Amino acid sequence: QSFLPDGCKSFWREAQHLGHVPTCTLRGVLEKHTTPESLQMIANLLTKQSGSNLHDSQVHAYDAVGHPIYHRNRNGRILERCDVGEGAIQRTHHWSPLSDEVEFVRTKKDVAQATFECAKDRHVFPWVEVNARFGIIKRMNEHEELSQVQGEIRAKLGV
Repeated sequence: QSFLPDGCKSFWREAQHLGHVPTCTLRGVLEKHTTPESLQMIANLLTKQSGSNLHDSQVHAYDAVGHPIYHRNRNGRILERCDVGEGAIQRTHHWSPLSDEVEFVRTKKDVAQATFECAKDRHVFPWVEVNARFGIIKRMNEHEELSQVQGEIRAKLGV
């Protein structure tokens, strides 16, 4: 499947979403010195095609929203209602969450520039925080958290 019109139609037609789960996005913009060599060509093409370098090599910062913007249907409207707004732009590339999956394209230059070495949790925790803020994920109070940690320690020690 592709993200050409027919691929998008079938993707969004089959999608299933809950209407009460907030959606947030991470928006990235490349920097030349941290762009993996394997993404340089596609990044240059996207810059040339769009006339803007505000992208993460595959998604423009203004397209990085939590709902479809080029296809309108029921699922898209549900996601649009759940979208909590644009996330802050981060200096990153589209493949930054990956590690083992990109090992076969990692070059010596990528290793020297640490292009795939970033805090992977930054891709997850904004979503966790938004869902905790809206009560979808329950926050633990200090007593519950301490009890849980103590229980995990006891389990590891076999006590």
